[in-house]
Amino acid sequence: MSALDDAQEEVKPDMTPMIDVVFLMIIFFICIDFKVLESKLPAYLPKDKGSQTDVVEPQEQLSVKIHVEQAGTPEYKHGGANQVNPNTGRAYRFSLVGHKVKWEVGPKPLYNLADVDAELKRIATNPASMVPDKETGGRKLMGCVIEAYPGTYYEDVAKTADACKNAGFQEINFGGGLGAK
Repeated sequence: MSALDDAQEEVKPDMTPMIDVVFLMIIFFICIDFKVLESKLPAYLPKDKGSQTDVVEPQEQLSVKIHVEQAGTPEYKHGGANQVNPNTGRAYRFSLVGHKVKWEVGPKPLYNLADVDAELKRIATNPASMVPDKETGGRKLMGCVIEAYPGTYYEDVAKTADACKNAGFQEINFGGGLGAK
């Protein structure tokens, strides 16, 4: 063979050392105990949260449910359904004609917002509505949760939240997951 034939011969690297290294790494990862490594990693977790053995007492809350009795029909002053206002790039506003809502404050059904407001104020002034306050050690007004059922509009929820706030409820929560329309 000449030097030209040696230069044109295909160079093939020896894969044996590479295979040896891979096998050594496989043996290393099989033998290592990852639990030891996990315990040595610093974890800055909150001390007051997580899986504690303390029993958490349920909090008493007033349930305010909003049900739609009649969905109503949208009435547009400008434009129509599925039309976009070219000035704003948003759908045209509408008002609902014939939209009727029923509220349930606790177990009591109510059919207008003035009655809801009066009932919430009556409950807020009742001494039986006071619950223990863990932060101060005293007593506070229980919280309320507003549960909007399918078909409810944002306006219905907002007016109900305003009525709860006006009655004196400081802790107002919103329930969800009550299904799709």
